[in-house]
Amino acid sequence: MHFTRLLLLLGAPSVLAKCRCTPTDDCWPSASKWEGLNNAVHGQLIANEPLAKSCYDGLGKNSKQCQSISKVYQEAFFREASPIGFAYPVVDTCAPINASIAGSTVCDLGSASVYSVNATKEADVAAGIKFAKENNVRLVIKNTGHDVRARSQGYGSLSIWMKHIKPELQFQEKYGPSNSSCQSTWTGSAIVVGAGYIWNEVYTFAAKHNHIAVGGSSKTVGAVGGYLQGGGHGPASHDFGLAADQVLEFKVVLASGEVVTASACEHVELFTALRGGGGGTFGVVVSATIKVYPTRPVLKHSLTIAASSTNMSALINASVSVLSKYPFLSDAGFSGNGQLNRVLGTKSAYSHNFVKMLSRNFSSSNSSSEIEEAKRVINTQLVEFLRPLNGTELSVISTFEKYDTFQDYFDSGNHESPASNNPSPVMISRFFDKESLVNNQKNLTAMFHAIFPQRVSKVQAVASLLEFCLVGGGKVLQAQPHTAVHPGWRKTYMFAENYDVPPSDSGMQGVRQVRDYATSKKLEAMKAAAPGLGTYLNEADPYDPDWKQDFYGDQYNWLKSVKQKYDPDEVFWCYRCVGYEGWEEITGPTLYGPLCQTK
Repeated sequence: MHFTRLLLLLGAPSVLAKCRCTPTDDCWPSASKWEGLNNAVHGQLIANEPLAKSCYDGLGKNSKQCQSISKVYQEAFFREASPIGFAYPVVDTCAPINASIAGSTVCDLGSASVYSVNATKEADVAAGIKFAKENNVRLVIKNTGHDVRARSQGYGSLSIWMKHIKPELQFQEKYGPSNSSCQSTWTGSAIVVGAGYIWNEVYTFAAKHNHIAVGGSSKTVGAVGGYLQGGGHGPASHDFGLAADQVLEFKVVLASGEVVTASACEHVELFTALRGGGGGTFGVVVSATIKVYPTRPVLKHSLTIAASSTNMSALINASVSVLSKYPFLSDAGFSGNGQLNRVLGTKSAYSHNFVKMLSRNFSSSNSSSEIEEAKRVINTQLVEFLRPLNGTELSVISTFEKYDTFQDYFDSGNHESPASNNPSPVMISRFFDKESLVNNQKNLTAMFHAIFPQRVSKVQAVASLLEFCLVGGGKVLQAQPHTAVHPGWRKTYMFAENYDVPPSDSGMQGVRQVRDYATSKKLEAMKAAAPGLGTYLNEADPYDPDWKQDFYGDQYNWLKSVKQKYDPDEVFWCYRCVGYEGWEEITGPTLYGPLCQTK
């Protein structure tokens, strides 16, 4: 990808005492300086242009190209292939049909980076960090753009794009530390994963070696970035622990440009902070070595409870009853995901796919009894209770299916993030322990009614999806050394997250209204149902007023001390990440703007 000149963006002037330079500021680096960075990264600097620029009036308008982009614009693979492609843009200022800003004909970069370093090696990352420091330019780190909290976006920024740091994946039959003077208690297998890989690639590689990697439910999420560093849950976490628990070592480019290995033997504080304290703030991870496990057969249970009308009361009551059984199912070895959705004016349904990993030595002699016992648990706990609902306001369908390997199960579904095709989704989330699920019908029912209000209002989302991630329990409950995940994870059975989609013609004010309602009403109802537990920082409400406690628990001050040690000049910053205080995005009438100091 070659370097080209870029026209300056229109933007708000920097208004506080010290701000990161933006394209409209006098301090913005000159063309010759950007040319110098391009030379330093061997021609890998990209001057970004909006993805759908060809759809708008001007020199770049191209109707044929616009039609091609429109067909694939909502696809995750298309978004992740671009340095400014985001699954969840703050606001899409240049969509093929600009519905996210009512009546707007503007096509600009919005919250996307002005330039991106298409990094392919550690030296490219270091060069980008050095340039941002020396020129007072906001720096963001991006891989696939799967981030509801928008930490890889930033108005007027330089981005380090990690997608093409992809050295050949390495499988180690028996893990050996890269530093021979270090010792490890892990004697199983491991894979060394470069920063550019997505989970689909890692899963496929592990399967070729008959192993399972602990990663995300979405195939297109980056394996090493914010997902892994934020904790990471998915279809195998119940059986083996959180994704962060699997990391044996990281290779990290520090704010100083130095490249270090962080493990339980070297740079231990950094290693601990990166295993759950959040990405984009301590350093730039270019590779991680993770544990993997021998593959196992899988039994899947699928359940659907469909409502016969748009009234959700009976469906909510049935869903609350199912949730109360989650801890028992988890303790019996089941994990997976359920969901309850509503699109205004349509009928709603609860559905889930739960899986149980079967024994490694699964054979014909023991297969029948193991499967029958698993089915007995499901039927006793769920199906026998739900079957009488058939023929009332609800209909119930229950099925089982067996897969020979974990990869066969994973490949059987699309496993994509439920909000990936929606602009500006609004998210809230919460951990739920056993106590908040069992014998808590009143609070859970109140939470459901807050999330799915019967009365239509001006600030109501056109679609809401409440997802129930049965990804805790099991190994997740077992605390691990050298991890910084929220302590609430070690009590969690279910992680619940709600996505709201604002009306397409609502404009930015409408997005704010839906967002504020979700924080003030829906999130508060979640907290009332599960007090004191917190949430998963990667999939959380960015506007949660209790963000420090809810995202990090009692570990925030320690994490901040590690941040100050490894990034004393505050090169790395993202919204409500560790070290967030002292800086603020000045958004004005928009949802994005320059980054300025407040201290």
